Parts: sequence; C-alpha cells; structure tokens
Amino acid sequence: MDDFYRGDRGRAIDRRMFLGGFGGAGLAAWLGLDLLGEERGDSWGGAPATTRRGILRLRLKATRLPEMARFYGEVMGFAVDASPRALTVEAGGTRLHFEKAAEGEQPIYHVAWAIPENKLALAKAWLAARTPLLVHSDGRDEFHFRSVNRHAVYFADPAGNVLELIARHNLDDGTAGPFTLADVLYVNHAGLVVDDLPGSVRDLETGLGLGLRADPTPDFAQLGDEHRHIVLVTRKRPWLPEMKVPAEVFDTEIVLHGTPSKRLAFGSHPYRVAVEER
Repeated sequence: MDDFYRGDRGRAIDRRMFLGGFGGAGLAAWLGLDLLGEERGDSWGGAPATTRRGILRLRLKATRLPEMARFYGEVMGFAVDASPRALTVEAGGTRLHFEKAAEGEQPIYHVAWAIPENKLALAKAWLAARTPLLVHSDGRDEFHFRSVNRHAVYFADPAGNVLELIARHNLDDGTAGPFTLADVLYVNHAGLVVDDLPGSVRDLETGLGLGLRADPTPDFAQLGDEHRHIVLVTRKRPWLPEMKVPAEVFDTEIVLHGTPSKRLAFGSHPYRVAVEER
C-alpha cells in the first residue's frame, strides 16, 4: 500500500496521481519539505512566531442577524457591534464580520477557535452550559484528530454555522485555572469549499506560501500551521460532526496572521484570502 492512501469514504487513491495536480510544492509539502519558505516543525505542526495570532479577520454572510447578535454577545460573552445589516464579533483575537445574506440565501460556514491545549474537558463543560454540543451519529460529542494531535468539540450558532473549540497538543500553551472566555484565543481555522481540490491547494501554496499540514484525502485538505490554517473541502462533503450539512460555496474573506503580507483571489470562487502582519 506504499503508493496508496484511503480517503474519508474508504476510497483508495494513488498518491502520485493525486499529488500530480499539486506540482513540486505540493509534493514537497507531502514530504514535509519547504520549497515556499513556510516555517515547518515536527509532524506537520510548525507554528512560527510570526503566525501566533491565528486568523485575524473573517468576513462572512449570515441570516438571522438579531439572533446571531444575542448568541455571540449574551450566550457566548463576546463583544459585539450590531446593526440591521451587519454584525461584528470580537471573538478572542479574531474579528468576525457578518454581513446580511441575500434574500433566499442560507450561508453556512465552518469556523474553529483555538483553546489552551490542556483545557478541552473544561472548555466542553463551559460550552455545554451555554449551548448544545453537536453530536456524531455514533454518539460522540468529543473528537480526537490523531493525525494532527488535537481534540475538539463542536456547536452551532443561530445561522447554522458549524463552530468548533480545538485544543492543539503540539503547542505548549496550557494554562492553569478554570476555563473562561479569555481561553478562547483566536480563530485557528476556517473552511473553504472548492470544486478543484488539487488546484486550490496549489493556489494557496504558490500564492500565500501555505503548505499541507497533514495528508490530504480526495475531498479534504489542510494548509497552514498549528496557529492558523485553512481547511479545504469539496462541494457537498458533509461537515463534521453531524455529517448532515453539505458544504457549499459562499462569499468569504479570510485574513491570516503572518509575513510577508500577501493577497490571493480565487478566480472561480467568491473568496479573498490574505496574510497580514497586523
């Protein structure tokens, strides 16, 4: 099986054929090499100091803005600024800006916040006291991602966005004491839905210097490092954990912390992705 890996749905894919769509940089990322200047660490988990603020800003579309304002402000405790057509949420070190979706549109996104690596159990209890946890069909409400050494719990906002708190065990960022809102550090990753996964990986590698951080599958890839990365999924792939919400394309802007500053626009999708120092 040296030349094959198994996708999420059990499909065997030839590594060389799949990576052929990525070019040399993708092959380098697969091997853990660095042809793009991205600082990498052990086990795909490099986290250079220049990226430690995670994702700085997200610009998304949303429905039910008044309910969203109450959820993020009153339930979760974040600072919010609401108007009839927009909502800004200061969530940890990340600013989320929701703009009112067009009539008939129901945007759904995936957004994950980093928490201290030792506080998953405390975070789970804190979160469950505020809002229901999302549950997999097998009954799990807590998830261990062995390939990237992480644990996570999921929840949703009133617009149906699939949200996550994630503890990254490759980082030595544990803290003492109970879990509080201050332990919601910053958005660690957000999802983009694409039709051409190898092509999108290549765009992020060559355009922004983001490398693969774990083995891709036919419908899933992660690019970046422990502090901040982008999750790519193919259209219609169900979002974890309930596997009921199909991934769709919606207008998105993502600004990641890093150097040097760069910008990338996806030609075939309504996405803007940037790297900025501030």
